[in-house]
Amino acid sequence: MGASWRGWWWLAYTGVLLIAIAGGASAAGRDSDTMVLRNGDLHVGRVAQETFTMETAYGVVDVPLSHVSGLRFARRHKAGGDELLSVEGERLTGRLVQEELFVIRGVFGPSLFVDTADIAHIEFAPFPIHPRLWGGPDVVVLANGDRLRGRIVSGDFMVKGKQGLRLLGRGRLRFLDIDTGDDGRGVVVQARFRDSEDPEVGTWLNPSVVFQIQYGPVLDLKANQIGSLAFDVLPGDAVKGVRIAPSLARGALAREIIRDRFTDERHGPAMAVLRPTPFRLGDLQGDGDGDEKPSLTITLPAPFAIGIHPVTFAAYDHYCELTGCRPPDDQGWGRGERPVINVSWLEAAEYAVWLSAETGKTYRLPTDAEWEFAARAGTGSRFWWGNEPGIARANCATCGSAWDGEKSAPVGRFPGNPFGLYDMAGNVWEWTADCYHDSLEGAPADGRARDKPGCGKRVIRGGAWSFPPKEMRSANRWRDFPSRRSDDTGFRLVRELNP
Repeated sequence: MGASWRGWWWLAYTGVLLIAIAGGASAAGRDSDTMVLRNGDLHVGRVAQETFTMETAYGVVDVPLSHVSGLRFARRHKAGGDELLSVEGERLTGRLVQEELFVIRGVFGPSLFVDTADIAHIEFAPFPIHPRLWGGPDVVVLANGDRLRGRIVSGDFMVKGKQGLRLLGRGRLRFLDIDTGDDGRGVVVQARFRDSEDPEVGTWLNPSVVFQIQYGPVLDLKANQIGSLAFDVLPGDAVKGVRIAPSLARGALAREIIRDRFTDERHGPAMAVLRPTPFRLGDLQGDGDGDEKPSLTITLPAPFAIGIHPVTFAAYDHYCELTGCRPPDDQGWGRGERPVINVSWLEAAEYAVWLSAETGKTYRLPTDAEWEFAARAGTGSRFWWGNEPGIARANCATCGSAWDGEKSAPVGRFPGNPFGLYDMAGNVWEWTADCYHDSLEGAPADGRARDKPGCGKRVIRGGAWSFPPKEMRSANRWRDFPSRRSDDTGFRLVRELNP
């Protein structure tokens, strides 16, 4: 009786819903949703669910169907690992409350209920007319990597810095980056302002932040739940094509962004397409190290794409989950959107091979010359922003940032260069494809990788949180053993483009 009643009720309900969202949307050109089951079966149709309820570590959130772009379901033994993606680039992780979903399949077959435990992932067709958000929404990136749009209800923020106690009004603020590590420093905040290039670093004294999600719920977020806040986000604050970047992109725009998909329909890394022009490789100021000389003119032969950020723990952990590799140590600093560390050159190269197989495209480590072209971004100065390190332009031993000399920072917490690339100076060293030579003499004029049999050391680039500013110059080259893992070394990848 109960099952029969449920069936008739759902037929009536979904009939109305089909007219309201499926039929109307179809008339406007909305395609079908795609549901992939764990056994490999495929259901194509419309998921008849008005809202999706996620139980998260920061509260219960209801997301309307019109905002959902994808759902990933954890297996039963991984409770709390479901993932909801929105059309605005948000991510919520936790547990989907709905235990079954009704799929209206139309010409694809009879409609049916599907247990969410049997679903691997769902890709939702976009609605032709999407509701507009109120102007300039705020964005919060949680410590676990989740991203939400809405409004920061809290007013001023109390910070104790070099100038003593100060109230930072939200009207001046553009970004607040928060670090709550267990290093005894308390909650450290790095504030960037709309009316000044100089950031402020200090101890954050607010107990929490009140944040209203665009869908209605009000969350009281504790400091240890927050990674970053962005105020009144405008289109220029996000990298084109990435929407809300995991790192809250700091305003620099890449000319073109590509994102491949994995075989499980997850998005691959965001890659900026670069179209090379001839440039000078090596020491341009005359005070560099011997391995930066002689300076050479390099003409890279073809366009290529390079990661907007270094590869993160989130991306690498996904790789380890699928392949069974051992996840690298994070030194207790946190995983998620921090650059992956403790990965050898050999392991980075293996990751590139795996990513190539997953996407059907060719990924690899950048050559030494490709890396410097990307880091310089058309400039000839020591750093892409000028000849002086400045204040909190990057994360290094004495750069003045919230993470200086202590640990890596989550990716993208500093301004991007003119190519829209982040963390090309400081934070972590990055492996390149080249074998290390103590001079640029004989380096290929087309920028291809320099290699040799039995190569003992590989080139690393960019400096790191534990090194002084001199080491993060665009021309600076360093080296390490290809089998060595270090807490100050990660990598980013190049993706080759079709001719």
